Amino acid sequence: TMSLPEHDVLSQRRKQMLDMIAVIMAGRIAEELISGDISTGAASDIQQATNIAHSMVTQWGMSDKLGMIQYGSDDEYFLGRDMMRRKGYSESTAREINEEVKRIIDERDRVAKELILAHRDKLELIANALLEYETLEGAQVVEIIQTGKFNPPPVKPTDVGPMLGAPAGTPLPEVPKQPVPPPLPGFGAPAPAAA
Repeated sequence: TMSLPEHDVLSQRRKQMLDMIAVIMAGRIAEELISGDISTGAASDIQQATNIAHSMVTQWGMSDKLGMIQYGSDDEYFLGRDMMRRKGYSESTAREINEEVKRIIDERDRVAKELILAHRDKLELIANALLEYETLEGAQVVEIIQTGKFNPPPVKPTDVGPMLGAPAGTPLPEVPKQPVPPPLPGFGAPAPAAA
């Protein structure tokens, strides 16, 4: 899934961040519900959700439990082979941060699972449409969610043809005719008269 902003985003609200985490976690949840198992495919989703929740807690003051304090700093230093980030808080605070990050992710995971279970028929419709068409536009996904129906996109003339699996009898698109330039003097046409 790729989400594109509709306009320049300068800042985001807490509810947007929480919704974003739920969306990120939904792919793994759907995989588990449909296949009965999970794969390594969600590794980057889990990392992204964890990074957002961690930033909410430690940088953006979006945790009621830990308050409006920035924990740690952006100071990095080189130690041996690795870049290390200096921690500006105690081990007990680190434990509280980890617990709060886990609480946020678990809560959004639960929200996403409830939504998927409530709308499983639409999930399956979207999945089947993706299997057939490979990509869907945002408006098509919205239509499925709002109406529970999928109207396939109109077939473009360039998308048809017997070699591409189009139905028998589908005409091939016409190739536009290009204008023919006039012949060059001395190559099949008389040279213009000298004035």
